[in-house]
Amino acid sequence: MKQEFTLEIHSDNNFSVLNRIVNILNRRRIRIKKLVAHEVEGDFRMGVAVLLLFTTPDMMEKVKHQLEKLIEVEYAIYYPGSDLYCELSAKHNEQVV
Repeated sequence: MKQEFTLEIHSDNNFSVLNRIVNILNRRRIRIKKLVAHEVEGDFRMGVAVLLLFTTPDMMEKVKHQLEKLIEVEYAIYYPGSDLYCELSAKHNEQVV
């Protein structure tokens, strides 16, 4: 059964890394409800993306492993529900401002 998941991705801040992440999700027909992406304050070489996705738990696990195979991605972690998305995006928005 499909449900909402919050996905947090920490990666190198390279060109097209966000495009590769979105392509992985599109190929698996996963709906992106919200997305926040920015570079880490104090280290312009690193970036963070927080996504709110709508999919099944087993598909989320597959996507996590596929994302971690990308060279630029340090790690990806997901949480069930959308409550944490609000907290993470607010936390990362504070760092950007």
